[in-house]
Amino acid sequence: MSDLVSVVFPVGPGVPDAGLALNDLVRQTYENLEIVAVLNGCSELVRAEFLSRDDPRLRVIDLGNKPRLLDALDLAVSESRGRWLARMDADDRCSSTRIKKQVGLLEVGECEVVSCGISLKAAMGDGMHRYVDWVNGLDTPEKVSRERFVESPVVQPSVMMTKSLFEEVGGYLRNGFAEDYDLWLRLLEHGARFGKVPDFLYDWYDRPGRLTRSDPRFDHKTMLTLKADALARLPEIQKKGVVISGAGPIGKVLGRELILRGINLRGYFEVSPKRIGRTCQGAPIAGAEEFGRRWRDSILLAAVGVGGGRFEVRKLANEVGFREGKDFWCCC
Repeated sequence: MSDLVSVVFPVGPGVPDAGLALNDLVRQTYENLEIVAVLNGCSELVRAEFLSRDDPRLRVIDLGNKPRLLDALDLAVSESRGRWLARMDADDRCSSTRIKKQVGLLEVGECEVVSCGISLKAAMGDGMHRYVDWVNGLDTPEKVSRERFVESPVVQPSVMMTKSLFEEVGGYLRNGFAEDYDLWLRLLEHGARFGKVPDFLYDWYDRPGRLTRSDPRFDHKTMLTLKADALARLPEIQKKGVVISGAGPIGKVLGRELILRGINLRGYFEVSPKRIGRTCQGAPIAGAEEFGRRWRDSILLAAVGVGGGRFEVRKLANEVGFREGKDFWCCC
């Protein structure tokens, strides 16, 4: 018999049609499934709908009226009984073959974490389209690993892994950071390989109340701090120190946070004449003509926030022999 899959399914406020997402899970072609739905601040109408459902695969836990996402996630995981953990958000939709295809890829044994293609629905801005296009393009474990510090490299509710791996890296932490991105960084640091079913199996709906827009854990500065925290744990950075390409707002925050974590910030590269020859965070700022020669034994971090900056620094870094994901990382 196939291994049991536990779907962690938080049902929070502002989602009047959560029953549609539940229907998608009930209709999965993978039969050995349990749905652990945790109601945390949903409407009375949604609560009544979930509590009245008669399906042996559905387990409903009611946390009351206050929206407490991390409590809901922790409780659902602790109550889960399956070998595999999957996620689903109450305002999204998924294909009936999603679970079966993701389990199939996991069972091949070439990766430990699996996502799938994402279709963005009701997008509220071009930024979300760019992000989803980028995520969908991370279609190999190598791409996910080397671009991990650009942004969260997978969409949380599309992910599946073993419960034992989730617990081995500590699960969701309450450390002031975005719980999903923090988890991906720790999994990658642990050596987990992220695979992707190429099919578009998950519909991800944008909405005004999304936590990425309203929760301080997802603000720009905190996300940079999270990246610095994970970068500072890398042995090669601890040993060699860093040089940052870009002494603007992103580079400054990244540099400061790395220094606070004991990392040797050796310098910055810049193209702005006003900055060249000065210092930032106590480190000298060099011009582009020294790129690839000065501080060459340090780990290069690209932190240029202007449009196309990442691609330009990547091109220059490749030309002088930096290896992305080894001695060079893009951070925005």
